[in-house]
Amino acid sequence: MQVLAITYNPNLFPDELYHRALLLLDPESSARIKRFYRREDACRTLIGRFLPRMLLYDRGLPLANMKFGATEAGKPYFASPSAASGLNPPIAFNVSHDNGLIVMVSSANTYNPPAFTIGVDIMKVRIPGRESLASFVETMGEQLTALERQLISSAPNEGEGLARFFWVWTVKEAYTKALGLGLGFDFRRLEFDPVLNLFRVDGAAPKGWQLTKFNVFQATDVYQGVVAEFVGRDVTLVIPESSPHEWLTILDATSYIQNAVQQLES
Repeated sequence: MQVLAITYNPNLFPDELYHRALLLLDPESSARIKRFYRREDACRTLIGRFLPRMLLYDRGLPLANMKFGATEAGKPYFASPSAASGLNPPIAFNVSHDNGLIVMVSSANTYNPPAFTIGVDIMKVRIPGRESLASFVETMGEQLTALERQLISSAPNEGEGLARFFWVWTVKEAYTKALGLGLGFDFRRLEFDPVLNLFRVDGAAPKGWQLTKFNVFQATDVYQGVVAEFVGRDVTLVIPESSPHEWLTILDATSYIQNAVQQLES
């Protein structure tokens, strides 16, 4: 498993680079990106589209041969025939973004092709607007279990309570993204204990999953992320954020897209 995190500052991302990069994407992707009203949203989506393309490019696949598909629920995957693309072993991937961070997980996962059973979610640790932690949790309460609400509200301070909330939320998001499920999944069927790092589905611990927690620090901002991947073991393993992150690479968006454009234009 590898995770690539791209830090994005809209004030440092030139318009000229945005337009050059847009020309290298397929017409459908370009049209979707152009529909965004805010340039920041368009740029985040553009970077997210480049991540899997550069993953394939680094494997030797020309841009013209890259084909992408999506499941009925909208989960994207590589649609290029493996024989033509040389993707052996196959590549599973998933992308997430929030505010100034875009992340992609990739893995040689072989479970449930073509989209495979892997998902990632990233969120900036913050309370939106002027809400208090209590009102924020209350707003999201319908998607939390009683245990989750109790662990968040009983945290020793607001910072820890907020961190517990976002571990709960990113675990649930990453797991459902790995399954390729669309909107409407009842998050109360999932329960994550952020103190003991225990995960349950419909009240029981599932088998075969690995949940990897990680932090990304960008200036004064903290992002919490989780990769959920079905790996086929007899138990589910939760890897804490304190473990070494040798699989995590962090790059600047402007430098990353500049390098990508230069490679794809050559």
